[in-house]
Amino acid sequence: MFDFGERLKQIRKERNLMQKQLAELIGSTERGVQHYESGDREPAFRVILAILDNLDVDANYLLGRTNNPQILKGA
Repeated sequence: MFDFGERLKQIRKERNLMQKQLAELIGSTERGVQHYESGDREPAFRVILAILDNLDVDANYLLGRTNNPQILKGA
């Protein structure tokens, strides 16, 4: 089953970011990122957009619709 928090954590680690650094990039708090990664809370839409923009990851991957994290460019 898909786990948003696990995918977020994996992407963050692949980008060599600490939770605090990610929080600063997306306009959240370190504790907020901890909650997202643990599954205790779901991020607001604006936070999801900030994650996508700052981590350069495909929305379908982050949201569990594909296993390919690369952004697919439209034809």
